[in-house]
Amino acid sequence: MEERSATRAGNRLFLSQPAVSGALARLREFFGDELLVREGRSLTPTARALELMTNIAPHLEGLSAAIAGASVFEPATARRVFRIGCTDAVAIAILPRLRDEFSRLSSSSDLVVRIGDYRTLPALLAADEISVAVGFLRNALSDAARQRVLRHAPWVVVRDGASPPVRDVADFASRSHVLVTPLGDLEGFVDEALATVGFARRVSLGVTSFALLAAALPGSRLVATVPDFVARWLGSLAGLQCDPMPLDIAPVTNLMAWRQTSDRDPAEIWLREKIALAFEAAGAA
Repeated sequence: MEERSATRAGNRLFLSQPAVSGALARLREFFGDELLVREGRSLTPTARALELMTNIAPHLEGLSAAIAGASVFEPATARRVFRIGCTDAVAIAILPRLRDEFSRLSSSSDLVVRIGDYRTLPALLAADEISVAVGFLRNALSDAARQRVLRHAPWVVVRDGASPPVRDVADFASRSHVLVTPLGDLEGFVDEALATVGFARRVSLGVTSFALLAAALPGSRLVATVPDFVARWLGSLAGLQCDPMPLDIAPVTNLMAWRQTSDRDPAEIWLREKIALAFEAAGAA
């Protein structure tokens, strides 16, 4: 049901594709329903399958949590591949410390980081492609997801050190801006906030990630609006300066979310604590 593929389900279950197909055939016979119908390269669930999954899922998650709670995790010796998903802003903040943490573990455990946003990370989490999602996730999480607020990050303005500081709203609006825009549009919440006080700005450059600001801003008179922890990283990496945001804009809430099935898993508890500590350190740096 999660993978919509016998091959991918087999990989997760450590079974061959024929073994999974055989199990599916027995389930079809038992329930008197096709359960999963092939459409192109994917298997689409029937109404009966969706009904079964709704009723069974809570019990599966409870069983997984009970088993995980009985296990023991020793970071120095355990063999584990951790898979997390985060926004690029969060990756900038936490990767240096997570890198050091996993380096201390030598070859015992590995870390995979996937970059996404509030549109993609909840789906990756629901499909169990990642065990933890971190960043601005809006209201896209499922009701079953557990979550923890890591930081309410205020917005600030970054610029090249040779550019004059941003004095006020009028000065801010008069500058040429760089916008971090994963979808490629050139308007955002800053434009909405400016409009409420009678101003407009010109966004002359759009980039898909905060990391690209390290290449876009130095040597220019452009400015960009970023969370404060990203500004600290850009300052240390590219020598950019930081000014207070002259607009009244609510801080961005960064969450850490995980599936109920891993809530009591000692290894995942360890990972979540390392992520929280890394994010806390980045915010206080």
